[in-house]
Amino acid sequence: MLIAKNDEKERSFLFRIVIWTASVLIIAVAAYFLIRSFARNPIAGTWEYQDDNITMTIQSDDKVKLQFDNLQDVPELAVTMDCQVDKTEKTLVIGGLQQSEIDRILEQYDGQLTQSALDTALSMFTTSFDYSMERQTLTLTDREYGEQMIFDKK
Repeated sequence: MLIAKNDEKERSFLFRIVIWTASVLIIAVAAYFLIRSFARNPIAGTWEYQDDNITMTIQSDDKVKLQFDNLQDVPELAVTMDCQVDKTEKTLVIGGLQQSEIDRILEQYDGQLTQSALDTALSMFTTSFDYSMERQTLTLTDREYGEQMIFDKK
């Protein structure tokens, strides 16, 4: 109706409102994508270890879930541990489990799993790593010994 009246002042006012609204929306969308791409954990996701039946899920809330398939005849043993990701240094530090958590896991599997098998399986992950990503491959390099573990994106 306002445009049909051929009133230049009102048309100019509407045009400014439309342009201002579109500009705000463009800035908001750009800010969202910039924050999302630079602020999130770059290695978050689910990764499969190439050498064994181990799936590692790195969550955005500084948790890592390790799922061992067929560890000492225990199908799908899942263990969640704390981790820290430093994006500037490109390091991943995975903390160990408390003894109470280890006892709870051993109780849950009631003799099917020994503490030494669980300790051995977790010991390769409870350390600090340098990480690098290339396409769909994550390489974790032990900072102390230099051993590498290669994971594929699932």
